[in-house]
Amino acid sequence: MEQNGRKAVRYLYFAGNLVVRLVGSAIFLLLAWYSFRYTQYMLPGGRELPVDVQDSGSRNLLGLAVAAGIMAGLLLVEKHMDKGRQAALRRWALGAALLWIAGAGIWWLSSSAHAPVGDQAFIYGGASYFMEGDYGFLDKGAYFAMHPYQLGLTAFCELLFRVAGAYNYRAFQILNLILAVGSVYLGYRVLAEMTESTAALLAYDILMMGCLPLIFYTPWVYGDIPSIFFALLAEWMLLRYLADHRRRDLAILAISLALAMLVRKNSLILLVAAGLTVLLHALLHRDRRILVTFLLALVLSYGSYEAIYKMYEIRSGIEHDDGLPIIAWVTMGMMENYGVYGWYNDYPKQLYFRVAEGDKEAMAAIAKQDLEARLKEFGDDREYAEAFFKQKVLSQWNEPLYQALYFNAESPEAEGGPAPGSLAAGLHGERYVDALALCDRWQLVVYVGMLCYFVLAVKRDSHILQHTLAVTMIGGFFFSILYEAKARYIFPYYVFMFPYAAMGYRLAAGYAAGLLKRYLGGGEVD
Repeated sequence: MEQNGRKAVRYLYFAGNLVVRLVGSAIFLLLAWYSFRYTQYMLPGGRELPVDVQDSGSRNLLGLAVAAGIMAGLLLVEKHMDKGRQAALRRWALGAALLWIAGAGIWWLSSSAHAPVGDQAFIYGGASYFMEGDYGFLDKGAYFAMHPYQLGLTAFCELLFRVAGAYNYRAFQILNLILAVGSVYLGYRVLAEMTESTAALLAYDILMMGCLPLIFYTPWVYGDIPSIFFALLAEWMLLRYLADHRRRDLAILAISLALAMLVRKNSLILLVAAGLTVLLHALLHRDRRILVTFLLALVLSYGSYEAIYKMYEIRSGIEHDDGLPIIAWVTMGMMENYGVYGWYNDYPKQLYFRVAEGDKEAMAAIAKQDLEARLKEFGDDREYAEAFFKQKVLSQWNEPLYQALYFNAESPEAEGGPAPGSLAAGLHGERYVDALALCDRWQLVVYVGMLCYFVLAVKRDSHILQHTLAVTMIGGFFFSILYEAKARYIFPYYVFMFPYAAMGYRLAAGYAAGLLKRYLGGGEVD
């Protein structure tokens, strides 16, 4: 009986890897094809209206050829350079990548004002007001009454401001820069746990130096970059635990998952992905410690939010509000607005004020009715439904800048903005197209690398914990189909892709070399 149970667990584990491989491969085959054929962009300074244009096939082929050529060159370096020199080269290349992100980030932060607006302003402004004893943002109908999940990031910001001073959003931007550099390092450590290949690690350094959205998002006073850092830290700790089975790695894992959730509620997708992979690993290896650790991460994630809600209740005397019902956001994600699909149109907020006293049950009932009506429209017109979801996916996953310059480019006239004629000013205008073109090529290269990873690295008996962030990308893809559309929401997944894409190219190059060897000399494929 026990033997049959173990066999069933192994089959379940193999099935989990197979599902990840098939679904991930299908998604990134689609994304790579779209990235090859089309490009979406959003001009800075205007409304959130993504524009869909035909891409340049010849330039994309050239970009892929250059990527393949660089990978071939790195393999030659790996083959003919001794181990000591390879280790030195890896250190120098990683140092160059870290210095580049740091230097470019410092330049970008100092080039213009980058004053936070919108949600950013509510976050850092709310943290500052709370420090001064003003809790108006918690009142019924105010920002945090409608968006209480933002209180986690606000508490994080308030903690920073206790040291740096109220309204000091520059401190948050500097922290973003530090965590961006740290994220590049953590991505390298994740890849180094997967492979000792110098070619793969050098490829990662080169790829990361072209991740311009990471640089452009450093002024963004929000939880995106902190959540990326904590997610990569969690993945590294998972892989370190696989290697050494140390308790301290599990402790850091639980804390990093909880912090990722605290600073960005969308990290719930990471938490679900980690739960699935941890469960499969724990069942196969009878590993109770990692399962208990994940349960602790869940408790910390839930408990930290509840503690923060209670803290602000006690400090303000204002009862916690549950916020806008999630179904309102899903309903909005099914709407067409100004010719774009599923993007923000103020529907949840209007619904809040339309229903007397913000009655959550009544709001949810109305949103459900609106959603059912919208789904009926899709059912009655399948051709329109296909066009809707195709454009919704494209507008989010095929925007090479992920709205980084849309949100963070300043006009030369802005107070404290870049000097007219400077590169920083140009990125808001005539140089925007250059940045878009570079990121467009880079995005295709990364997507193809991810496709190679899913096809070649995800095997039936491969370590499922290694694929946790890859599973997160799959979850994020399906979530993006249902929820409010925004290219910025895809940015964290894009950064997660880089170590996996480098691994994918290394495996693809090795596979191609093996096939060539077999064809020319009768050797075996590695």
